[in-house]
Amino acid sequence: MKETCVEPDIITYSTIIKGYCAIGDVDRAFHVLAEMRADGKFVPDEIMYNSILDGCAKQHRVQEAMRVLDEMKACGICPSNITLSILVKLLGHAQGLNKAFQTVEDLSGQNGFRPNVQVYTCLVQACRFNRRLDRALTLHDKVVADAGCKLDDKFYAVLARSCLQLHQPLKAAEVVRAAYRLPGHSLATSARRELVGMDTRALDEVAAQLQAGGSKEREALANLAADLLEHHGLHLSNPQRQLQFGGRSGARRCKEGMGRGRNGIR
Repeated sequence: MKETCVEPDIITYSTIIKGYCAIGDVDRAFHVLAEMRADGKFVPDEIMYNSILDGCAKQHRVQEAMRVLDEMKACGICPSNITLSILVKLLGHAQGLNKAFQTVEDLSGQNGFRPNVQVYTCLVQACRFNRRLDRALTLHDKVVADAGCKLDDKFYAVLARSCLQLHQPLKAAEVVRAAYRLPGHSLATSARRELVGMDTRALDEVAAQLQAGGSKEREALANLAADLLEHHGLHLSNPQRQLQFGGRSGARRCKEGMGRGRNGIR
């Protein structure tokens, strides 16, 4: 481009940096960033910084990511929920769970924005990596009490899978109950009336592990299946099959759920 007198702009540099980060060549991405700065025509923006941070996160380069974050602050570039999600993933994998929680609190507070459900979902994953299911469940209850944030089906799926991976299938059944606003769980209940639900793959995984467990797990599965059918017309008779809606009322709920998009019943 330069040889043919075509001037690269900020989007050109940003795209090249993102491309290098995508293929794992973070060092080359830093080189392009330095080249752009040396040219003196452009300054990095949030998108570019997030690309660099994401590249560092994928390679677990914590110290370099923290330096990028400091530089971002020094340049007056405000982090966003995308920035927070990247940092939580990075710190969660690096056994920095406390720092991940603190970073979310500090950056959102200092920059005047509220963490969104994607950030909270990343925090649940970080809790799972660090084998701290208790903190993930506490986080759920805290977010439920926050009227400004609405949990979605992906959050509940990640929380349920975290329970399974940490060998707590009975707690996973409680998460399903919370997601479908069913009785019989110890998690906090949202004042919101709309149903969140959970994707069928996560439900299948919960059902399969309950079926493979002992008498308590199988009893919990039977009760969960009965309550899903009674309250929502959902069949959970075969853990290896996707949930299906029963009867005319179930078909109507299915149609309504599809209309609600991601937050509808699956």
